[in-house]
Amino acid sequence: MLADLHAEYGDRVDFIGINVRDGAAQALAFEEEFGIEYPSVLDDQSAQGQLAFAGIVAPNAVPSTLILDAEGRVAARVSGAVTDTSILATLLQEELER
Repeated sequence: MLADLHAEYGDRVDFIGINVRDGAAQALAFEEEFGIEYPSVLDDQSAQGQLAFAGIVAPNAVPSTLILDAEGRVAARVSGAVTDTSILATLLQEELER
């Protein structure tokens, strides 16, 4: 779903993945299998990505999707797997129109 949204909004919105559970080989296989073209950070060892969002995303709330505004503040959060692009597309569009 995120790859589809990246294809639609990637020219106007920056996407980044943070992989907190899989090792490098598994993360790369996932990216290849699902055609992920946006950058991803492997954070399975240091947990710096998770720490950056402490208090915003619980460590056990993976996967989570965050939409940050132009100032880097959390504008929206979706906990759990994204199963449909419509909700995130609406949130992205609303943020772009601000």
